[in-house]
Amino acid sequence: MKSNGLKCENCAKLDKSVIRISEATLYAIKYIIMAPAKKLFSFNVPESSIEELKLVSKVYMEEKLEKTYKFEKMF
Repeated sequence: MKSNGLKCENCAKLDKSVIRISEATLYAIKYIIMAPAKKLFSFNVPESSIEELKLVSKVYMEEKLEKTYKFEKMF
């Protein structure tokens, strides 16, 4: 079973499946989780973070829904 979630630097070194993300992407994930729904589309992130968010979203959805989706159509 995979251990999902955010990991500290030390734990990340022990897990070969870790996806490294930037601080900007981490901030965006926290904002998406914590912000009120009406504020979800009121922030900007760098293009590199958008690509990281796409990757993290794809992995998360495939893991949780146990099915592969064509994410190119979603974003």
